[in-house]
Amino acid sequence: MYKVFFNDRIIYLDDTLPDMTKVGRDYVCAFENITDLRPQLKQFLEPNRKGNLYIFHDNQDALFKTFRQCFNNIEAAGGLVINERGEILLIKRRGKWDLPKGKAEPGESPEQTALREVEEECGLTGLILERFLISTFHIYALNNDLMLKKTDWFEMKYKGESTPIPLVREDISQTRWIKRVRLKEVYDNTYPSIIDVIKMILPA
Repeated sequence: MYKVFFNDRIIYLDDTLPDMTKVGRDYVCAFENITDLRPQLKQFLEPNRKGNLYIFHDNQDALFKTFRQCFNNIEAAGGLVINERGEILLIKRRGKWDLPKGKAEPGESPEQTALREVEEECGLTGLILERFLISTFHIYALNNDLMLKKTDWFEMKYKGESTPIPLVREDISQTRWIKRVRLKEVYDNTYPSIIDVIKMILPA
């Protein structure tokens, strides 16, 4: 299943119908071709709409490929950094807790983008890239165009003692090492996609 965030709402793309008894105010549609998909997306993305959208097709990978053709696609990457004390590096951007991330530059691999963005946004060097975690997707408007950003997330280790420094020109007001027992405070003031990333490194 693919999950795409749009503000506080979600589009699910799957090859299995959801349990209709649990859908409630959400919307469900079957996919046949891109002509059918665009009107459904246009309705869902209207500002006053509420609820999530479930789109299903027997080939979810083909479905998602066609879904992406409805948007301008942006590639990005970011890092979930853990220090020697097991704390997680968070940034506060525009009043919300976030993880360091950014758009890929030409010729960069996702790993290179993730390392560069963490270094730039937090002022840390000597990061050790451990493993790929997850890809998240979200939709946003830019100059009357709809963008679909894919962000590849990587777990990183930091063994140094330098204090992270926020990159103010990127609207980052704080950088902070957060103990895992205090993550509830982060969850109360962050984005659903960031919660998904953090949960990838927590015990099941």
